[in-house]
Amino acid sequence: MRNFAKALIMPVVLVAVPAAAQEAEPFTGPSIVALGGVDHSSGGSGDPTGFVYGGAATYDLAAGNVRFGAEVEVTGTTTGGCQTSTAGGSSQRNCYDMGRDLYAGGRLGVVVAPNLMLYSKAGYTNARITETYDQLATPVSPDRRFAGNSDGYRVGAGAELDIGKFLIRTEYRYSDYNWGGHRHQGTVGLGVRF
Repeated sequence: MRNFAKALIMPVVLVAVPAAAQEAEPFTGPSIVALGGVDHSSGGSGDPTGFVYGGAATYDLAAGNVRFGAEVEVTGTTTGGCQTSTAGGSSQRNCYDMGRDLYAGGRLGVVVAPNLMLYSKAGYTNARITETYDQLATPVSPDRRFAGNSDGYRVGAGAELDIGKFLIRTEYRYSDYNWGGHRHQGTVGLGVRF
């Protein structure tokens, strides 16, 4: 009877041990990424360039060498600027600051090497923008202030390098907002995949 029990258990053990040792497919599952990079905004005062910083969370699934998933991101930026002009003998200063940016979208990638994936992304973005306008001859400051959120879309492309549980991501993205401005960003991300 003991030999019969061993004969039944042995195939299960032989199949289960390799299955337990097998790792998950690369570039799948949840990950979190800290990111930073260059942020250039157009459509405001002086089209300034600043530093973008923040974090993203993604969840990717596999279908062969194809990866698809969802991503959310929160970033801030140092981008902003002022422009002074003179018209009719009076000086005006117009300043704006790009604030936080919220993003939600999807990713579609292809694994081109065992530890390298190329991907594209697209989704919804919402930026916080603050703008002030001052007549410099009057002591009241600012003469006009606007702070609000602006909806838009983002598209981008990037490469992700898998280093075990860790990852390195480089990405270019373009965002277009309904206030008439847009931004170009180049980022580098360091993250962990769970």
